[in-house]
Amino acid sequence: MSSGEMIKISRPTKIELIRLRRRLVLARRLHRILRDRLTLLLQEFYIALRKAFELRERINELLSEVYQSYYAALRIHGHELVDLASRFTATELRIVAGTRNTVGVSVPMLELRGVPQSSPLVPIESYGVQLKREELLDLLVSLAEYEKSLLLIGSEIARTRRKVTMLEKILIPRILRTIAYLKMKFDEMEREEKVRMMRIKAVLERSRASQ
Repeated sequence: MSSGEMIKISRPTKIELIRLRRRLVLARRLHRILRDRLTLLLQEFYIALRKAFELRERINELLSEVYQSYYAALRIHGHELVDLASRFTATELRIVAGTRNTVGVSVPMLELRGVPQSSPLVPIESYGVQLKREELLDLLVSLAEYEKSLLLIGSEIARTRRKVTMLEKILIPRILRTIAYLKMKFDEMEREEKVRMMRIKAVLERSRASQ
């Protein structure tokens, strides 16, 4: 479908012109609504993007600290004891999932539950890992929530942008072009009618003069 085309109509009538003008009003209103929605979606996208970036930075900081404690315990106590202690740290972990509405887009809400207490077998060098464990897990769950939101909002932005472009570049220009064509057609028909009436009037005047 090209923007250079016109709307297909059965006959060039005044009724069709009225319908096209109403359709133009609706198309422009829809275009304005979708453009405003696109602006709001972009705002939400950048908020989620900034939050995800901040979460990633904090996670990298925590991981850097955690790895130092982990490798210190590994050097002193060996792999077997550290591995045995780590078996108690991931039991009963649960993530509760829900959704919320963001500018008409259903995005996830995730909540971490059931974070276990520290194991008595954990070497003292790994206490730093245990203390940061809950914060790290919370951050990872929040990051997953925001990154999924980015995908969903980004997909909706692409769909809305396609609709805005279709209205702006194709449908509205086609309606305007068809309205202009019909007005030109009606002006031409009106001129032809005036010429015809003038000829009839001239014939009648000549007829009365001859009588």
